[in-house]
Amino acid sequence: MAAALAAAFIAALVLVLLGPADRSLAARPNFVVIQTDDQSAATVRARMKGETGGFRKVMPNAVRQLLGRGTEFTNYYASSPVCSPSRASLLSGQYPWNSGIESNEGPNGGWEGWQNHGVYRRNLATTLNDAGYRTAHIGKFTNGYFDRARGQVETRVPPGWTTWFTPSYVRGTHYYGYRLNRNGVATGPIGDPDYRQNGPGIDPATCSPRRLQEIWPLGRCTYSSDVYTATAIREIRADRSRPFYIHLSYQASHGDVAGPRGPQPATRHIGAASRTPLPRPRSFNERDLSDKPALIQSLTSSPLNRGQIGRLRQSFRRYIESLRSADDGIGAIFRALRGAGELRNTYVFLLSDHGLFLGEHRYDWGKFLPYEASSSPLMAVRGPGVRGGESSGEVVGNVDVPVTIMRLAGATPDYGVDGRSLRGFWRDTDSRSRRPMPIVIDSEQVPEAASVSARSPALRYRGYRVGPYKYIRYDRGGEELYDLSKDPDELENRVDSPGYAEVLTYMRSHLNEVTGCQAAGCRAELPALPAP
Repeated sequence: MAAALAAAFIAALVLVLLGPADRSLAARPNFVVIQTDDQSAATVRARMKGETGGFRKVMPNAVRQLLGRGTEFTNYYASSPVCSPSRASLLSGQYPWNSGIESNEGPNGGWEGWQNHGVYRRNLATTLNDAGYRTAHIGKFTNGYFDRARGQVETRVPPGWTTWFTPSYVRGTHYYGYRLNRNGVATGPIGDPDYRQNGPGIDPATCSPRRLQEIWPLGRCTYSSDVYTATAIREIRADRSRPFYIHLSYQASHGDVAGPRGPQPATRHIGAASRTPLPRPRSFNERDLSDKPALIQSLTSSPLNRGQIGRLRQSFRRYIESLRSADDGIGAIFRALRGAGELRNTYVFLLSDHGLFLGEHRYDWGKFLPYEASSSPLMAVRGPGVRGGESSGEVVGNVDVPVTIMRLAGATPDYGVDGRSLRGFWRDTDSRSRRPMPIVIDSEQVPEAASVSARSPALRYRGYRVGPYKYIRYDRGGEELYDLSKDPDELENRVDSPGYAEVLTYMRSHLNEVTGCQAAGCRAELPALPAP
């Protein structure tokens, strides 16, 4: 009895001594970053049509919960439109030349690159974890996250994560039959590894994040997006004494290793977009490439023919069908936050690692290149103080997201970050600056290593966006200059336009400065822009 009383006294004393600090920690905001893969910015508002009924929204939860009640950044860029460099920037707040992750594989790319550079031990997760946050990574991490030496699931967990739930495979994307590193323990395969996309479906049609009790490991529903969503909901409902940061990285809408080309939708969504037409923006199957550099003209295929467009249409339908499950997950995440009483104190970001060509400029199902369809994916945020139903045209990028989160969390990184906080731009959505945003691929990319479905050349280039102008210089020769305020579809390269001579001189003169900056230098504004 005496021992029990003594223990109770000690526990009460600890609460008295540590209570204010703990309450202060618990009062800090939570963060949920929801990341899709290869998602074109326009598809968040797309509509689809199946065999019956009319058109329906592809992502109604994203539109209602994030775009309708948050702020969208319409000039958001992946500083490098390649999977691993983009994901490293999102977790470090550094451009590729500073994080060291410049490719999808090799000593400076993918999982091998992560282990070779300081980003492995100094990033957003380690910074928040040191500040007292619970940190969870759920879903895709980086390319090549696999123990190649042993030919097995990678069981190492990078520093800074309190929960780790990450698929591990050599190459490709698996919506079923995937293996996981689950907090350091190899698990799986989850679902049938021999599934085929054009089969009748793998999961029961009733599987949904609304029925968590039926999702693996509690039930037989094994579709990756649903499993990731259920894991994130468990994290939201976990320990309430500490704030949380959850990075939920869906594999949708990336193409699947199984054929036909395109991702594997959840069984309940197969055929939901079977009568959806292919979007055709002004840049679709661009007729006249005479304004493009000779290099681009020589490497770009002839206009897409009827057969290629038909194949792209079928891939696109599966592409948006796969996004339906991610959107189901978004709805479930918001229900869980509301149910846990955490919604008002949580920032939720929705973004993609980069975009995807869906016929723009004749490119069929590729990325890499600096055109808007590839380099400028969607990004929106909702949370305390974020204006609802608004949009900001400020030029921002993936390096800004982790820095924003650190600032809001009151956490100070022990390394130099290149990004800046976005808070001022969602509080005043009309605010603009002349901070440039680099767009680079400065390391050799092997197309088959970067994407099993790449249909655009993986060229090396350096460039940037500032104000309305975008400038690109290719290593193998050729330049591009676009005035996006007048030509958002990038149909008219202004390099040879006399009226843009001063703009071209300005953009050329700052290229090395912008694409070689470090830390505070990356946040500096450029001089006043010349008018055309």
